[in-house]
Amino acid sequence: MRALPSLGFVEAIELSSSRILDFKGRSRRSEFWWWILVVLVVGNIITMFFPNLMVSGIIAIIYMFFGLSATARRLHDSGKSAIWVYISYALGCIVQIYTATSTTINKLVEELSYGSSISQHTIEKIMENGAGDLLTLSCLATIASIFHIIVIIMCLFDSTPATNKYGDSPKYVLDSPQQTAEEQ
Repeated sequence: MRALPSLGFVEAIELSSSRILDFKGRSRRSEFWWWILVVLVVGNIITMFFPNLMVSGIIAIIYMFFGLSATARRLHDSGKSAIWVYISYALGCIVQIYTATSTTINKLVEELSYGSSISQHTIEKIMENGAGDLLTLSCLATIASIFHIIVIIMCLFDSTPATNKYGDSPKYVLDSPQQTAEEQ
């Protein structure tokens, strides 16, 4: 059994973009990481043009979706269940929606957009009225971050060399037709 060379940037982007709605099968690390780089860069550039938290949150949810299928396939490639990325995505969506709809967060953003500093009185007023909002958001963001880190770590694992329940390995191929599954 031998490993095929890593995919180049263009090849990885073409392959991943052609499989954008394919949540089955397997994807190599090179395909996954090149695709995620493009999704994050493009998504963040688009988000920069929308200072409104609601619009920005919706855009973030959409561009996170474009990485979802590649991440599911990447987890499959290392023999892991895609449920991890689905939970991570759902938590990320909840954090984005909560942030966009929170009056406390919107008030903070509004205050910051009018000037570079917030007065002590304004901070006290926001904390008095919105401490629960901030605490809830902090807890949600922490839980989501833990799941995101777990998924990222699992995406670092190498491919399972043999066929697994998600399909044939896109990285490892048989050296000769005579090589059997027992020799792997």
